[in-house]
Amino acid sequence: PDAIVCIDACFTQKRNRQARDPPRTHPRTVFIPEQDAEAMEKYIDFIRSKKVPPRKRTNTEEPDHLEGSLRVPKSVLDGCEAGFTAADSRREKASTQFFDDTALMALLCRHDIVLFIANMRSAGEKQHYVMVLVETLFQHLPPPYHVGLLYDIGCQTERSCVKWGFLDRYINRLTFGISVFHAFGHQWVCQIIYHPRKRTGFGLSDGEGCECFWHSISKLIAYLRVCGYHQRIYTLDRQVDHAQRETLENLGAWLLRRSRHALTKRKAAESILRDCGKSETDLRAEWKDQVETQTKPLPHKQPNFIFSGIAFHVLQ
Repeated sequence: PDAIVCIDACFTQKRNRQARDPPRTHPRTVFIPEQDAEAMEKYIDFIRSKKVPPRKRTNTEEPDHLEGSLRVPKSVLDGCEAGFTAADSRREKASTQFFDDTALMALLCRHDIVLFIANMRSAGEKQHYVMVLVETLFQHLPPPYHVGLLYDIGCQTERSCVKWGFLDRYINRLTFGISVFHAFGHQWVCQIIYHPRKRTGFGLSDGEGCECFWHSISKLIAYLRVCGYHQRIYTLDRQVDHAQRETLENLGAWLLRRSRHALTKRKAAESILRDCGKSETDLRAEWKDQVETQTKPLPHKQPNFIFSGIAFHVLQ
């Protein structure tokens, strides 16, 4: 990728339900316009409403398979989706009954600088916020740019893009991955494909820059909970603007620290490679075989009624 970004949501940044205050806009705001998020939500709902009529139930189970261009079987993605759905349902304590704004979702670059923020108003982590952030990012990038995107459920985001055609203009310029700290909550087969340490192009990027940003604005939680809509966004814009200036001033030291860390990791990896007694070519071939074997769809299981019928005839 030419650029690596990460996305994450923070559900502690809520605002109580109340009447809106007079408009106040920061000249360098990083917030996605509210109408853009609403337009993306309507678009996604419209596309999903055009579903194929449900098929009639049969006595045979649907065999496991790869969906479109995805490299992870359907059974594995279903398992990841079930885990995320359970976590998201518990998060609905940020109810819209008591809060006008329930969370923030931010998109940061590889240098942990905030690029865009979406103000969330839903009880859960809805997918249209991710889509509008990525759409806005590509509108500010040159056409040839390829982007690596790290997100807690990057596997499900790519699945939706392939299934429904979301971000179809940019899908060939997107490489999806899962943030390091959340990758271990996914199925092992999913980690093989989406873990940034196992996917080419991400290097030592971990996708956890958002967590540092959430920590930096955590001191504002109490104040932002009770202030007005426009005042809250303006305050966050001022905080982001200050943090960006501070980060840019220390960017040289940041690059030096990261470069030294990368060199240390490389020397350690080269040492392990020499000591293992295998060539890099052999190890890459073994890894390729492992990925191909472990990402194969599960073999189709015969329905239970067949075995019940066999048992019945045997008993006769």
